[in-house]
Amino acid sequence: MTSTNDPRVGTQSGPTTDGDTAGRWVACDESGWDGEQLIGRRGPYFVYAAVAVDDAEATGIVEELRAETHYQAPELKFRDFKKRANRRDALRRLWGDGGALEGRCWAFVVEKEYAAVAKVIDLLLEEQAYAAGIDLYADGRAREFARLLRQHGRRALGDQGYELLMTAFVAFASVRGRRDDQARKVFFDRVEEAWASSTRRNVTDLLMMLRTTRPQAEILHGDTNTHPQLASGVLGRPGRASLGGAARSGQRAD
Repeated sequence: MTSTNDPRVGTQSGPTTDGDTAGRWVACDESGWDGEQLIGRRGPYFVYAAVAVDDAEATGIVEELRAETHYQAPELKFRDFKKRANRRDALRRLWGDGGALEGRCWAFVVEKEYAAVAKVIDLLLEEQAYAAGIDLYADGRAREFARLLRQHGRRALGDQGYELLMTAFVAFASVRGRRDDQARKVFFDRVEEAWASSTRRNVTDLLMMLRTTRPQAEILHGDTNTHPQLASGVLGRPGRASLGGAARSGQRAD
């Protein structure tokens, strides 16, 4: 049962059905999200998945899946399907060539630490470059910068230095739009410390670039627009909602 106040479909209080009025129904769910504090979490990944199917069609698919796999629990859970080969095979047939859900399922697996690192680039360096008429996404430099910091940051700064830097960034970014001078100061203090102690030239150069992004940080904290979750649109900028700029099309991170 689904409830929505979408003006295009009115109030939906019963099973969803695709049609000219409602269009295509897409069911979405996430697993592993435990807040914006992306550094130091117990689970390193979160998953966001979607399937284009309405309740009317899904009912028959679920019934067939239950019968084929002898699944009795009230709600289907992937953790129960991944444990048994016959259930995994049933899902492969359902999603695969000729299956009832072929081409209608999507899943995005995101490493939380990479999501945080990507947002360092997305909210600061990319905004600085965009203001100068440079598109860091066009040639993949935004993704390259994020991977560089994720892959070599710990080696360059040590575990403690790297985690202090990233924890300070998450604290700073989590209060965007609130003019939190202290969080901003702590983050840039960490950037200075990291830049001074870095033992790898490529990381040092990236940190040097971050040292120049204070104006972008001030804009971010002064912007009163609604901000998406930190992990949304990882280096994919779905509409540049972070700083309220004009929408640009983009790529998703791997």
